[in-house]
Order: sequence, then structure tokens, then C-alpha cells
Amino acid sequence: MLLLLEFIINWMISLTYGTLIFLIINRFLSFRWKHLVIQFLAVAILAACSNIVVYPEEVTGTIGFFLFFIVFMACCFEDELYLKLSAALIIFPVIAASNYITQDIGSLIWMHLFNSNMSPAASTILHSLTLALRIPFWYCVYTCILKWIAPGSKMLTRKMWLILDMISLTSFISVITVIQKTTSLNSYTAYPTCAACILTSLGCCGLLTYMAKAARADIELQAYQYQQTYYKELEQNQQTVRKLRHDMKNHLNIIGTFLKEQQTEQAESYLQELSHEFSASAKIYCQNSIINAVLNSKEQLAKDMEIDYQFQIDLEEIPAIRDIDLCSLFANTLDNSIEACQMIPRIKDRVMSVKVRCKNHFFSYQIENAKAHEIRIENELIQTSKPDSEGHGIGLQNIKSIVKKYNGDINITYDENSFAVTILIPF
Repeated sequence: MLLLLEFIINWMISLTYGTLIFLIINRFLSFRWKHLVIQFLAVAILAACSNIVVYPEEVTGTIGFFLFFIVFMACCFEDELYLKLSAALIIFPVIAASNYITQDIGSLIWMHLFNSNMSPAASTILHSLTLALRIPFWYCVYTCILKWIAPGSKMLTRKMWLILDMISLTSFISVITVIQKTTSLNSYTAYPTCAACILTSLGCCGLLTYMAKAARADIELQAYQYQQTYYKELEQNQQTVRKLRHDMKNHLNIIGTFLKEQQTEQAESYLQELSHEFSASAKIYCQNSIINAVLNSKEQLAKDMEIDYQFQIDLEEIPAIRDIDLCSLFANTLDNSIEACQMIPRIKDRVMSVKVRCKNHFFSYQIENAKAHEIRIENELIQTSKPDSEGHGIGLQNIKSIVKKYNGDINITYDENSFAVTILIPF
């Protein structure tokens, strides 16, 4: 009866902090399934995995559970593999370090205060109490990560994640090495290293937040620059129109003189020149200034690259999407398409089309372009064809994060000669 009661109490405790760890992982990754029963099973597996016993002088079990933890992350979460590995390297060292401290505290109390002489009931209570210490600990960790880890963290490049991985891995190796070198007599000497390991992982989360803010600031700066350029072009157009209107009487007199003298060719040429002056270089595609700014900028870039482009913009409603996300979505896809077309040797084969529609509370976006290079996929990611691949190839990753943020769907299709991205977002 006592064993059954101990089993039930300890499992309730384990499920409690297992749930907190599951919520922490969800700040990094997205769980594959929405069904509550499957989520509960995942929490139960995670509780068992995070309930590892870390003994002094023995780390084989800890390393084995670490490998199982990585497999669990790979199977149950749907993000890219490097994100899953990064989350495992940040979270699992905290599990190992906290488990070692809480369990060793119980062992020291049992050994030194009670001289290894406790009744079965007292031993059960002591074990459950030390196990329960993990609940407030993980609640504090969850509170910190809830404030620090933002959805924008998925916008980080693989190089940024690699830096965090190296810091976390170094900390993990250090704590495992120290635990392996300690004995039951001086087990407490590993506490400072365990605490340092925990602080390092939390520090990585704080560093991750600053990196995400820096990446976000770059996108905001890009959106601001697009807007500034667009507004300058609008102002220049308005000044040109005001100037032409002011001189309109003189222009009409010149045209009238050509017509009186039956110089129709000169009159037509003068009218065409006036028409060209009146035509605004900054087009207004919709009511959203960000979309207008990006499309105007990329349209000019497509012209410079001699790309045959088509923009079909039908925005009856303004999508409930943040301007910064709209900027990132349009700019990344257009940049990728223009770069793909630019690599096509024959100018007449450079073709790109953009279709945007917003109606009945659905935002649809499709961009298709011709291509000359073969599509390469590594670790579930489409690889860039640029010679300098560092810092590139993350455009589609950002787009996927934005689409997921708004509960939308993205479909990427390609064949030998074309590449297309289709996005549907409800709002």
C-alpha cells in the first residue's frame, strides 16, 4: 500500500513539473498534434524522461536519457532539426543539473542527519519532498522563459543558433564531467557547477531574446527604408504635377501653335512627353503603404534586371497582419524570385508573377518565377544557390514562421523550370 501511494504521489509531482517543461519546450518548438490525449501522453513521456536519477561517478544513464530526449523532440515537434537540437541542448542540461541537486540533497539528509537509519515511511516522505522541490524550480524557469523567449526567436539564423548550442554544450559537458569526478562523500562540491550550468542555459535564453530583437530591428529598419523611399517618390511626383499644372497654359499654347501650323507630329511628340512627366513613378497598389513601398521598390529592381513581371494586386480588405510581417513576407519572396530570375542567362526567359488577394477574411499570396538552378534540400530546408551561403537561405524560413504565426498555410512547388510559393492566411 505504501509503495502504491508513493508511486501515485511521485507521478503526480513528476507530471506537474513535466507539464512545465513541456510548456517551456513549446516556447521553442511547435508540437505536432493538437489532440489533448496525445499531448498528455507526451507530457507523461517527458515526465519520465525528466525524472532521471543523476548519481555521482555515474553519467552513462544521463547521456542515454539525453539521446532519448533528442529523439523525443525530433518525433513530437515539427520544426527544423537544428531547432530541435538547440532546444534539447538548452533544456536538458537544466534537467540534469536540477535533478542532481534535488536528489543529492535528499541523499545527504538521509545519510548525515539520520545516519542512513530511517523508516520506510520517512524515506518515502523525504524522497517525495525532495522531488517536489523541482516544481517551484521549474515554475521559476518557466516564468523566466515565458518573458524572454518570443515567437520571433525562430527568425534567428542557423549560425546564431550554433553559437547558443556551443555555449550550452560546453556547460553540459562541464557539469557531466564534474558529476562523474565527484563521489558520494563530496557530492556537494558539484553544486556550484550545476548552478552555473542552469544559469548558463537561462543566460542563453536571454541572449536568444536579444538576438531576436536585433533580427527584428533589421526588418523594421528595412520596412522604414522602404516607406521613406516610397514617400520621397510620392512627394517628388506631387511636386512635378504641381509644376506641370502651373505651366499648363504655356504647354497648351505650344500645342495649339503646333496644330495651327499643322505640325501634328511635333504636337503628338510634345503630348507624349507631357504624358510621361505626368505619369507617377510611385504606384499605389492598395491602401497599405508598406505593401505599396515594397512592391514599388521590387518592381524597379525587376525592371533593372530585365525581368518580365506581372503584379495582380486585389486587396479589397486590409489583412490583419502586422506591417513588419507583411514587409518581411513580400520582401523575402520578391527578393528570392528576382535573384532566381537574375541567374537565368537568357533575358527572355526571366519571368515572374505575383498575385495578391484579400477577400472574405482570407489573405492569399502567390509568387511564381522561372529558374535555372536545381533546388537543393538539406535538413528539411531549401538551400540557397548563392556562392556566399552564410547569412542567406533564411528567407523561406522567416516566411514559414510568419505564416505559422497567423495560423496560415504555405505550399511550395517547383519543377525543372519554375518555382512557386502559395500562402493562405485567415484573419
